[in-house]
Amino acid sequence: MEKNEDKLVELVAEINEMHYTMNKIIIKEYQSLLDDDLSRNQTILMDIVNDYGKISIGKIAGLMKITSSAIGQIVNKLEDENYLVRTINPKNRREILVQLADKGTRYFEKKEKINRQIINRIYSQMELSEMEELKRILSKLSKIVEKECTKQDQEETNYD
Repeated sequence: MEKNEDKLVELVAEINEMHYTMNKIIIKEYQSLLDDDLSRNQTILMDIVNDYGKISIGKIAGLMKITSSAIGQIVNKLEDENYLVRTINPKNRREILVQLADKGTRYFEKKEKINRQIINRIYSQMELSEMEELKRILSKLSKIVEKECTKQDQEETNYD
C-alpha cells in the first residue's frame, strides 16, 4: 500500500508542477497582450463590476472583504482613468453605484479577444474529446476538494 501512496504523491507533485508552470506561462502571455497597468485589487474590482453590471460600493467591499473606504479609493483611481463611473442609486440616494465606463467596457472586450486568441493558439491543439475528458476529471477533483475542505472547515469550527 505504501508503494501506491508514494506513487500517488509523486504523480500529484508532477501534475501540480505542470499546472503551475503552464498557468504561469499563459498568465505572462495574457498580461503582455492585455497591456494594462491595473493592480490585482483593481482587476478583481473590475471583474466584480463586470459580473454585476451595477453594484454598490458596500457590496463590493463585502465581496472583496475590505473596507468601503478602501474600495472608494480604488474606484476613484479607476474612475479618473475612465474605467468606471459612479452614479447615485435613484431608489436610495445615500447609496453609490458603480458600473463600467467606456474604457472599462473596452478592457473586457479586449480581454475576451485575447482569451479567444489563447484558446485558438494553445487549447485548439488538443482534440475536443481530450478537452471534455480534462473537464470531466477536473470537475470530479474540484467536487472532492470542495467536499473535503468544507468538511474539514466544519470539523475545525466544531472544536472552537
